[in-house]
Amino acid sequence: SGPATKLVPCGESSCLQVSGHRSDPSSPVHINGRPVTVEGGKAWKVVLPLQTVRVWSAPIARTIAVSVSDADAPGTQQAELPIGLLGHVTELALVVRGR
Repeated sequence: SGPATKLVPCGESSCLQVSGHRSDPSSPVHINGRPVTVEGGKAWKVVLPLQTVRVWSAPIARTIAVSVSDADAPGTQQAELPIGLLGHVTELALVVRGR
């Protein structure tokens, strides 16, 4: 299985937790090409403020790129973002008319 994401509370706002697995606990992890400091060994996680995720991602992104420089599984995997995380809010109006 690939990396996973979920919203978690952090202070008075929300953050994105990204977690995954690597065969070597010392293998570096990158999110959207940027190195991150992770907690854990083979099973790792990192918590990022939503503002950081927005800056590091394309507008209306649905995934983030997670790469682990791991000898057993080098490469980049896409992790699905929670639905609507980086989307725009559209206000809708409902008009009801009687006849």
